[in-house]
Amino acid sequence: MTRLIPRLVIGLTAVHFAVALIASSTFGDVARDGFWNAVPGNPQREYEMWFFLAGFGLLALGTLSQRIARDTGRLPAQLGWYLLAIGVPLQILYPVSGAPGLIVLGVLALIAARRDRAGASRPTHVDN
Repeated sequence: MTRLIPRLVIGLTAVHFAVALIASSTFGDVARDGFWNAVPGNPQREYEMWFFLAGFGLLALGTLSQRIARDTGRLPAQLGWYLLAIGVPLQILYPVSGAPGLIVLGVLALIAARRDRAGASRPTHVDN
């Protein structure tokens, strides 16, 4: 699970970006308006741009935790806490959203980190 969780976070990020690009008309409108200062003052554009840009934070969590798991063999518990810190308020504020995915991945990350920590503290038996 240690190596799977970061991949699932990256996969969720891909879905997040796809939804942002497919369900949005903002990017075309912003391009037609010349990009510069084309978002402020338009609530729909602001919402959709922040939704898209938030995906990079999720991507960072996935790729950094993937690197840590590869380098140390352990998944950092912080990943689970961060995912829950994003997912729980999001579920409350926007019940119809991707929040359940974040919450499930957060719980799985905490379980994996706990197992990793328990495995690392267990003494290994060596026969002489």
